[in-house]
Amino acid sequence: MKKLLLTLTCSSLVVLTTIGQQNEKCATHTKHNERLASDANYAQAMGAAQSLAKKNLNASKEKSILTIPVVVHVVYKNAAQNISLAQIQSQIDVLNTDYRGVNIATLSPDFDSLKADIEVEFCLATVDPSGNPTDGITRTSSTGGTFFGYFSPFNDDIKYDSLNGKNAWPTDKYLNLWVGEMFPGLLGYAQFPGDPKVNADGVAITTTAFGTTGNVDPVSAQGRTATHEVGHWMGLYHIWGDEDACDGSDTIPDTPNATAASNQGCEITRNSCSNEDPFWGVHDPNDMVQNYMDYSSDSCMALFTKGQKARMWSFLSTDPRRLGLATSNGCAGLGIKEENQANFSVSPNPSATSFVVESFTDLGTLLIYNTFGQEVMKIETSGLKTTVNISELEKGIYIVKSIKSGTNAVRFIKI
Repeated sequence: MKKLLLTLTCSSLVVLTTIGQQNEKCATHTKHNERLASDANYAQAMGAAQSLAKKNLNASKEKSILTIPVVVHVVYKNAAQNISLAQIQSQIDVLNTDYRGVNIATLSPDFDSLKADIEVEFCLATVDPSGNPTDGITRTSSTGGTFFGYFSPFNDDIKYDSLNGKNAWPTDKYLNLWVGEMFPGLLGYAQFPGDPKVNADGVAITTTAFGTTGNVDPVSAQGRTATHEVGHWMGLYHIWGDEDACDGSDTIPDTPNATAASNQGCEITRNSCSNEDPFWGVHDPNDMVQNYMDYSSDSCMALFTKGQKARMWSFLSTDPRRLGLATSNGCAGLGIKEENQANFSVSPNPSATSFVVESFTDLGTLLIYNTFGQEVMKIETSGLKTTVNISELEKGIYIVKSIKSGTNAVRFIKI
């Protein structure tokens, strides 16, 4: 798709009009291209970030699972936009499902083996920047953004108190998600790693594309806008490389080339390019329209690839603000430690109905917590092994602790 590279004299109104004409759902790349063309400092910073990440592309990860504390800034003009806790939690659940690769979907044989568990989880923050307990949500009544009452990506008005939005929490300790009414047609946008705008780092989503319940447009009711935009926030480009030709690239070998974004729907037989990366040999796969970084329907989106995982982790391991997340205490109230530190195991994991807990010592009392740190189950056990029925739990990420194991814990996923 064509992108206007704007000069400093162009107004954001021209850009927004162009986006509307192109039916652009995500403004991340349009804003990125505009800033590359108009801001030499931005271009230099982004080049440095890309170069550093490329050097680290195949480096091994130090942590098996990265848990990212999330703060959701709800900026509302009316009661309907002041979305519920249930709607917010539904979006966190979708992020966890998608980034752990446990969503249930049918993929073509070409792509099934490429689907990746990104090994990243998300929790609503339990500790605020001052060290006080929090539910991970801020709520700000606003008269709206600077573009006819709508929030726009080109001045980041939703991200600043002074522009009728909400200031970020420290962006090296929290993933900031802003939710408010974007201009019509725009679902969201993100800031790439390396961007020098420290206090604007994060993701903005329009109210009706956030989560799966409550004030959600039926077309966007599966929460994949946030999955897509967080992918940008971790360094991913659009799957088609943002060009109107088969020579556009997202830099990732295992995502087939495509001429442009896919249409709303799920065109799994679409094959718009034949000049594939050497990764594919002589085989010419269809376009990967089920990838989270395309523009297909929420119900179609189903995977990140192993190549995309490597790229995301190359930024998570090199970008200074992304690196800070690994030591954040934003979710400290959950008392989570790595699975390999616990003296018991949980299997199968993930599971839809039950799991077995085994230990070398008596298990004693088992406690299960949700991502809010709330106790949802308590099981009295005896012996070294027990089966736990989880069929009544909602889908999502949980923590299981054994009282005899102190604060050691194991994460498990209910699917």
